[in-house]
Amino acid sequence: MPQEFTMVHAGSLVLIGLLNLSLAGLVLRTRTKADVVPLSAFLGGTTLWTLPQGLLLLVTNPTLGLVLSVIINAGAVIMATGLFHFALTYSDRTDWLRPGRLGIVYLGTCAWLIVILTDPIHNWMHQPISYTQVLLPVVEYQNTGYWLYVFWNWSLSAGGILLFFIEYLEARGTGVYQKQARLVVLAPLIPGTANVLAFSGVTAINYSVWGFGATGILIAIALYRYRWLDLLPIARDTVIDEMRDGYLVVDDKHRIVDQNPATQSLLVDSQAVGKSIDAVLPECLPLLEGAVRETTFEKNGTIVTASVSVVDDGKSSGVVLMLRDVTEQRRAEKRFQALIENVSDLVTVVDENGIITYTSPSIETVLGYQPDARIGDALFRIIHEDDRDDAIAEFTALCDGPETERRFEYRVHHRDGSCLVLEGVAVDLRENDIVGGVVINSRDVTERNDRERELERTNRRLEEFSGVVSHDLRTPLSIARRYVEFAESSASPDDFQAIANAHDRMEQMITNLLTMAQAGTTVTDPEPVDLEAVITDAWTITQTDGVTLECELEAGWTVHGDQTQLLHVFENLFRNSVEHGLGHTASTAQEQTTTTEATTGESTDQSAPQHSTPAVTVRISHLEDDPARGFVVEDDGVGIPPAQREFVFERGQTTSQNGTGFGLAIVRDVIEAHNWQIAVGESAAGGARFEILTSANPRER
Repeated sequence: MPQEFTMVHAGSLVLIGLLNLSLAGLVLRTRTKADVVPLSAFLGGTTLWTLPQGLLLLVTNPTLGLVLSVIINAGAVIMATGLFHFALTYSDRTDWLRPGRLGIVYLGTCAWLIVILTDPIHNWMHQPISYTQVLLPVVEYQNTGYWLYVFWNWSLSAGGILLFFIEYLEARGTGVYQKQARLVVLAPLIPGTANVLAFSGVTAINYSVWGFGATGILIAIALYRYRWLDLLPIARDTVIDEMRDGYLVVDDKHRIVDQNPATQSLLVDSQAVGKSIDAVLPECLPLLEGAVRETTFEKNGTIVTASVSVVDDGKSSGVVLMLRDVTEQRRAEKRFQALIENVSDLVTVVDENGIITYTSPSIETVLGYQPDARIGDALFRIIHEDDRDDAIAEFTALCDGPETERRFEYRVHHRDGSCLVLEGVAVDLRENDIVGGVVINSRDVTERNDRERELERTNRRLEEFSGVVSHDLRTPLSIARRYVEFAESSASPDDFQAIANAHDRMEQMITNLLTMAQAGTTVTDPEPVDLEAVITDAWTITQTDGVTLECELEAGWTVHGDQTQLLHVFENLFRNSVEHGLGHTASTAQEQTTTTEATTGESTDQSAPQHSTPAVTVRISHLEDDPARGFVVEDDGVGIPPAQREFVFERGQTTSQNGTGFGLAIVRDVIEAHNWQIAVGESAAGGARFEILTSANPRER
C-alpha cells in the first residue's frame, strides 16, 4: 500500500477524532442541560474510535497496536451507548430514562468494556494485531465474542438512529424544526450506513470512520446554525403541546400553519391548520393588523385574552398568537371586586410618593368622598396636622424596609370638616406586578375609642365614688355622731349647730356625687347651645354679693354640646371664683378680727369702720389668638398656686375650708365628655384662668 495513501488517511482520521473531541468539550462547557452529557459521551466515544485508527495506520509496534485496538473497541461501545442515551433524551422517552431501564444498558456497556480490556488475555473476541496488516480491514480472525460485541453496538446505534428518525417525521409536520431535525438524523446515519456497507461486503474498506467526520460537521452546524439543544423538538412536545395556554402560528397570508391542543377548547373548528384566521378566529384580526398588541374576547362561553408576537427568519414571516383562558381569573376578579366594594373597611393604594392611586367605594361612607375624588392627591393631606409628621415618618420607614407591614392609628379629616380616628395596617406591595403600591386597609374606630375613654372615665368615677363613700362621707358622719353625744349631755346650741353643719356638708357631697354621675356620661346627641344663655342661668344660681360677672362673648355664639352639663361647668367655675376669691378674703378679715378680740379682750365696735371685702370680677371671653377655638373663664381673685394647678381637677382637692373638692372634678368630666380640653393658668390680674378649647366642634352662628 502506498505510504502517501496511509499518511493522508491517517491524518484525516486524527483530525476527525480531534474535531469530535473539541465538540464534546464545547458542548459540556456551553450547555448546562443534563441531556448534553450523553451527547458528549457519544462524541467522546467517536473520538476514541476514530483517532486511534489513524494512529494505527502509522505504528508498526505490535504492543502499541494492541493498545490502540483495545481503545478503538472501547470507544465503539461508549459511542453507541452515548448515541442511544442521547436519542432517548432528545425524544423524551421518559419510560426508558428511568434509572432501572437505563441502568441495564449501562451495565451491559460496563460488561463489554471489561471484556474488551481483558481480551488480549482470553482472546474471546479476536487477535487485535491483525488490524495492522492491511488498511482498515473489517476484521480478521473473528471469534464468537466479537460478533456479540458488534450486535450490541449495532443494536444501540440502530435504536438511536430510529428514535431520531421518528422525531424527524413528527417535527417535519410542524414546519418549525425541519432543518434542525434533518441534520440530527443524518449525523449518526451516515457513519452507520457506511459501517453496514462494509460489514455486508459492499465496500472493501470500512468508511464509517470518515463518516464520523461528517457527523461532527453536521452536529456543529446544528448547534450553531440552527441552535440545536436550544430549540429542541422535545421543547414543542413538552412545553407547547402540553401548555395550558393555546397558540396559533399564522403565516403572512393569514393562514394557520400550526396549533397546540389547548386551542381546541377555544376554537369551534378543531382542525384549524391550513384555514384562514379570518374565518376561524376573526376576533384576532386587530392583532394581525397591528391595531392593538393585546385583546380580550369571549368565545364559546370562555373569556380569552390574546397577544401577538412576530416571527421572521429572514425567508418567511408570520405571527404567533398566544391565547389564554382567563375565565376563572375574571370570575375571581369580579368576586374580589364585589368584596372590596361591599366591605366597610377602607382600602387605599398609594405609590411610593404617597399619592393615592385607588380608593375603595367605602371611602364615601367613611370619609364622605366619592371613590375617584381623591385619586392623584397626597394621602397625607387628609391626615390631621398633629399626626401628619408621624404618618410621613412611618410611611418612609415602610418604604425603606426591611419591614413590609406597619400598623397605625391616626386622625383624619372628614369631608364635612370633622375628624375621625382610623386604625389599620399598611402593606408594601410595590414589587407586586398587579398592585404596584402600598396597600392601606383602615377602619373607623372613633366610636370605639370614645367608648374606651368613657369606660376609663366610668372606672375613674367608680373609684371616686368609693373614695367618697369610704372616707369623705364617713368624716362628717363621725362628726355628727360625736356632737349628738355632746348635745345629749350639754344641750348646747353650738353642738346642735355642729350637727346641722355636718349634715349640710353630707348633703352637699351627695348632690355633687349625683352631678358627677350625670356629667360623666358621653354626649351622645350634641346640639347647638347658646353659651351666653347658659352662663346667665348659671350666674343666677351662684351669684354672690361682692362678685361681678362680665361676659364678652360674641352675641349668639354657640357650641355643640349638652346644655344641662354645660350649666354644671359654669356653676362650679363660678363657685370656685367665689370660694377662692371672695371667700378667701372674707375668711382672712374674719381671722384678723378674731385675733384682735383675743389679744385686746375687747369686742369690735359695731359703729367702727369694718374691714371691707375686696370685690371679685369673673370675666368670660374668647381665646385671644383664635376666638373660634374656645373661650376663657378667669377672675381677679387670689388665683391658684402653680404647685397646685396640676391637681386641681382631682376629686377632693381644695384649698377652701368649706369646699368639697368636687367642683373642678365635675368641670373636668363634662369637658372630657364633650371631647374638649381644659387648662388652668393665671389671669392678667393674678387670679385663676381656665381655658376651654372647643376646636373639635365646628363653629356655628
